[in-house]
Amino acid sequence: MSVDIIAIVNAIPDSQPASVTMTDSSGTRRQLNCVFKESDAPSFFLLFAPGTIPDDIQKSWRCVLISKDTDGEPITFSAKITDLASNRVIELVAQKSIRPEDLREFFRVNLRMPIEIFYEPEDSDVDEQPIEFKGETVDISQTGVLSILSDECKITKPVSLELSLPNPAETIICSGNTIRCKRLKKNRWLTSFHFNDLSSRSRDLIAKNCFAAQRKQLRENIETKS
Repeated sequence: MSVDIIAIVNAIPDSQPASVTMTDSSGTRRQLNCVFKESDAPSFFLLFAPGTIPDDIQKSWRCVLISKDTDGEPITFSAKITDLASNRVIELVAQKSIRPEDLREFFRVNLRMPIEIFYEPEDSDVDEQPIEFKGETVDISQTGVLSILSDECKITKPVSLELSLPNPAETIICSGNTIRCKRLKKNRWLTSFHFNDLSSRSRDLIAKNCFAAQRKQLRENIETKS
């Protein structure tokens, strides 16, 4: 085991708030807040609130941990589950440090912001109507976005998405496909989109917003526990 990864794990204070993204065998990602607990590095424990560990969790799930060191600097690394100790505690072993710019396949964060969806039929002879929906995002990554819209998006073709990112404040417009749509109460629709051909600049802006939101959530978690 690399001395570097041992030093990275040892740099995290005991009882430090953290966030772990778990990826199951189907590729579904779940992001959970937790508390880092010291062990014999590179091994460590994560403590979760009651009822938050998924019932179907497996040791084979890939994990990415985000926390902070003693100086308050962010730390991110991949880890492997070694023991499902209880319904609130799992034991892991750190494997590899991850740079923020390499997180695009792992990182999804809860982030509320305005979103607008547009569609204009290319062929006027086709029986399709232009659409324009407004809504709010639920979470976002560099591969897609989950949103709550004012109407059902029945379009199976690519649509235009306009996202008003908060931090840094930027507006990006890109193409996306509807992945799933579920009706909620009060005629609202939970709708997920997969991004198509997202530019490098747009990816970087989304990543920066995700990191800013993650830092804010970790800070709020620390303040709640102090």
